[in-house]
Amino acid sequence: MNYAKKGVSKKIFLLLLLIVGLGLLINSQLAFLEFRYQPKDFSNAIVTSSHYPFAFKRKEVAGATMQYCQLGTGDHLPVIVFVHGSPGSLAAYETYLKDSLLYRQAILIAVDRLGFGYSDFGKTIPSLQLQAKLIASILADFPNSKKVLVGHSMGGPVNSRLAMDYPNLVDGMILVAPSISPALEPSNWWRKLLNFPIIRWLTPPALRVCNQEIIPLKEELLAMESRWKNITCPVTIIQGTADQLVPAGNAQYAKEQLTNSKAVKLQMVKEGNHFILWSEVSLIREAILEMLKSIE
Repeated sequence: MNYAKKGVSKKIFLLLLLIVGLGLLINSQLAFLEFRYQPKDFSNAIVTSSHYPFAFKRKEVAGATMQYCQLGTGDHLPVIVFVHGSPGSLAAYETYLKDSLLYRQAILIAVDRLGFGYSDFGKTIPSLQLQAKLIASILADFPNSKKVLVGHSMGGPVNSRLAMDYPNLVDGMILVAPSISPALEPSNWWRKLLNFPIIRWLTPPALRVCNQEIIPLKEELLAMESRWKNITCPVTIIQGTADQLVPAGNAQYAKEQLTNSKAVKLQMVKEGNHFILWSEVSLIREAILEMLKSIE
C-alpha cells in the first residue's frame, strides 16, 4: 500500500472538510449578506412615515416571480419605478419611498429584481430581457399614467432594456451609475473561480446571484447595442467621476447611444463613487422631480 499517497489524500479530504465547515459557519453568521428586509417591518416604516396606502405585490411571467412594493394609488398620477443594483433589494430605495416630495406627486414602486429580496431569491436569471418584461407587466397596470424609471448600477441596463423593448411604456428614465458599456465591463477572471461548484455552494445566495448575473453581462449588453435607437424618452444620467466599480465612461457611452432620445442630460458628480444613490439623494431627487415636470 502506498502510505504516502494515502496520507496526501487524507490531508486533501480534511482540507476540503475544513473549507466546507468554515463556509457553513460563515453562511450561518452572515445573514445580513442576504440583502433582504423584513416585509412587515419595512411596511410599517413606510406607512408610519407617509401615511399613504402601501402594499407588497407580485407578478409572474414565464415562470419567474417578481415582488414589488407600491406606495400610493391613483388612476392618473405619474408612476416612478425604482430598480436596484447587484446585490440588493427594493430596500435600497427606502429613503426615496419616505420622501414626501416624491410620494405626494407620484405613485412610488420599488422592485426586488429576480434572484434578490423575495423575487425567486437565490435563483439566477441573468436575462435582462426577462427582467425588463416583468417590470413592463407592472407598468402595464397603469395605462393612464406617465412612467419614470430610476435604476442604479445593474438597474441601469435592466431599465434601458425595458425602454428599448417597450418604448410606449416609458416616459422618462434616470440612470444612476449604470453598468451599461460592454467595452468597459471588466474581465474579473476571479468571478469564474467563485462560480466553481464547491465555492458557489458556499457563497451566500445574494452574492452568488450577483456573481452569476455579472459574468454574462457583457454579452447581454452587446445584444442591446443595436436597440439603443428604440429609446425615445428623455434620459438623465448621473455618474460619479471616482466610481471604482462602474467606470465613469459608462455614462458617456450611454449618452452617445441615446441618439433618438428626446433629451439627454449628463450630470457628473465630482469625486462621487458608486454609492451616489445614497450619498447624493438631494441631487437624484431633483433629477426625478425635473423629469416629472418635463413629461407633464
